Amino acid sequence: MASATTELPAADIIVDELPSSGIFNMSMDAALLQLAAARERSIVRIYQWSEPTVTLGYFQGAGQAVESPFPGLPVVRRLSGGGAILHDQELTYSLVLPASHPARQEPSGVYSTVHQAIIQLLSNAGVPCQLRSEFEAMNSHTTVSNTANVAEPFLCFLRKNANDIVHASGHKIVGSAQRRRKGVTLQHGSIILKASRMVPQVPGIKELEPNFLDADFRHSLPGIIARSISHSTNFRSYSEEEKSLAAAIAAETR
Repeated sequence: MASATTELPAADIIVDELPSSGIFNMSMDAALLQLAAARERSIVRIYQWSEPTVTLGYFQGAGQAVESPFPGLPVVRRLSGGGAILHDQELTYSLVLPASHPARQEPSGVYSTVHQAIIQLLSNAGVPCQLRSEFEAMNSHTTVSNTANVAEPFLCFLRKNANDIVHASGHKIVGSAQRRRKGVTLQHGSIILKASRMVPQVPGIKELEPNFLDADFRHSLPGIIARSISHSTNFRSYSEEEKSLAAAIAAETR
């Protein structure tokens, strides 16, 4: 994204100690995005979900909540785009870049920058993976079907995007989506650690690589992402302003 000499805004790292509800998770990300318009620091947030939850992409029609194949599960809307996600056995990251970040000039490059950092971390943990664009280039002999008139799957992890991180088997294990507002970039990413019993056709890293040590991965992930977009990082907790705004957004959502 930038050379070592490029000045990058400092990055705050927030790691939620406990899993939270879908409403809290999405409201907090919305609060961080809103407050970033007046800040000069990036934020990397790592969190999990207290119960299986479906999030809809920002541009998915409200009617799709009714069409969800997971009746009874909480459904909330993300600020980022893409397809629906069933959040269950995963780690989720959100990344907020202020308008002063050089990535504003090419926000799509953030996908590659962050995903390459995650790929390196996974590779070091014994998980062979790469960007889908690279995987498909290496496996170009694979027959490609004509999907021009085929509706996209409801779930994001059944869709294909060049920026996906895929396992050597071809299974998607990391997917991300963005939203840009007033020069600020929000990027969400889901890292599937284990398959959800509700979507067994989407294997997680543990199914694909049984010896994968997710504790080490969890520990290293926040810093790896933060250092990919900043030269200066700092761990912290939520500010009172962030908690108050997130609570207000959650109240409006209910």
